Amino acid sequence: MNRTIFFKAFFLITGIMLHLTSCEKSGLENETDKNIPPSDQEKIIITGEVVDIDSNIYKTVAIGKQVWMAENLRTTSYSDSTAIGFPDGDNELWATSTEGAYAWYNNEELNKDFYGAVYNWYAVVDARNICPTGWRIPNNTDWELLESYLKKEYSISNHRDSINGLGNKLKSCRQVASPLGDGCNTTVDPRWRLHSIHYGTDDFGFSALPEGSRNTSGGYISNPGSYGHWWSSTSSSPEEAIVRYITYDHGALFRTAASKKNGYSVRCIKN
Repeated sequence: MNRTIFFKAFFLITGIMLHLTSCEKSGLENETDKNIPPSDQEKIIITGEVVDIDSNIYKTVAIGKQVWMAENLRTTSYSDSTAIGFPDGDNELWATSTEGAYAWYNNEELNKDFYGAVYNWYAVVDARNICPTGWRIPNNTDWELLESYLKKEYSISNHRDSINGLGNKLKSCRQVASPLGDGCNTTVDPRWRLHSIHYGTDDFGFSALPEGSRNTSGGYISNPGSYGHWWSSTSSSPEEAIVRYITYDHGALFRTAASKKNGYSVRCIKN
């Protein structure tokens, strides 16, 4: 064979083989990309809006297969337009009521716009529904699904001391001296109080805010900025129901049972 023809054929075949190898490698790399765990991928936050019977507008967020309100409920009426009980500053009436009731933290209506309302458990489970049409109070299983989804899909710890714990991931980033800066670093309500280690990053758009609560004697505790409590519709005893809460000084989403006469925040979930 002519030497020139031989070398041309050799280089042509070699080039084809290198091209095929490159394509095969590229295909494998693309396949690997598909298997990158969600924790290493860009988080896409899907938001929307919902309106309650009082015409309050709330941001919403999809997390996994669930759609949650991204703000605390502040309606003063059930979905059939019936007014929810309002003891206002009457501590005895609040303490003795076994019917639905709401309050503004510290009896200051200004807190409505900052943190929403606090409700006793009887309002939460009233058949007239305090959530907008098509929405409901989350039960304990709904909260467990939220927790397990984020722990599994994003490898998030729910340990109380974890800096990157589930509670910190769900907190609003609005905090005194937040290291995230910009709109996160603020002393203006609504916001979390200062902590040197634990601060909100709001990775999933849940934007949990710390309203505080009203206790069984009608007094207000847990100044706004320190704690946020959210009802479930799940009863744990004749006197208590399951609650989730987040604190300014820990990284977890906690669970406890609390008196049904306490006043806590509400986050509705879509049916």
